Amino acid sequence: MSYDAIVFDLDGVLLTGYHTAPAVYREATRETLADFDVTVEAVPEELVNLDDTDEVRRFCDRHDCAPDAFWGYREHASTVLENERITAGEREPFDDVDVLMELAEAATLGIVSNNRHGTVRFVRDYFDWGDVFGAVRGRAPTLAGYDRMKPDPHYLGQTLDDLGVDPVNTLFVGDRRSDVETAHRAGTDSALLVRDGDRPVGQAEPTRVIESLHGLKPLAGEES
Repeated sequence: MSYDAIVFDLDGVLLTGYHTAPAVYREATRETLADFDVTVEAVPEELVNLDDTDEVRRFCDRHDCAPDAFWGYREHASTVLENERITAGEREPFDDVDVLMELAEAATLGIVSNNRHGTVRFVRDYFDWGDVFGAVRGRAPTLAGYDRMKPDPHYLGQTLDDLGVDPVNTLFVGDRRSDVETAHRAGTDSALLVRDGDRPVGQAEPTRVIESLHGLKPLAGEES
């Protein structure tokens, strides 16, 4: 089977590093606390490694600050800091992204990431991928946006609409079982990227397993 559209996760698939470093979120939270005049002995870990957005709401209730404004500032600060790391060369594209231009000639391409939308757009522009991807999307800088991260199919569904493609003819490429689950929920096929040979555990079974982005070449566009 070949696909009219291929949509990629970002972190660990196109860009080295499997997530934004906790140090980035810790510094962004510190800046946010200072800007909102909140004094604490140490940066609360629940604001660095967030499991539940209700933790943010409870923290803001205790310190009399607006949760949405507080979180929006923290997300913006995180994006600025992360983009600086990328500019400094701390995160770079994987070598096999050299296949993207060839894939774009045969299929419509997009990016859907749990990373913040500001960083996803920055990566697209900084690495001159604007002519390759028809649409890119990361999480919105809101508490509701955080709740819609994968495996919720919300952002993937929005991106498919933006690209104007049929989920049935779309392949979603990720490096985690949550990406596979997201694809299933959105009605697309999935490709699990396993560069190091160590397949992540989980119940969701991918449509395909690939060891390099070059493995997508036979799957893009019309079959020869």
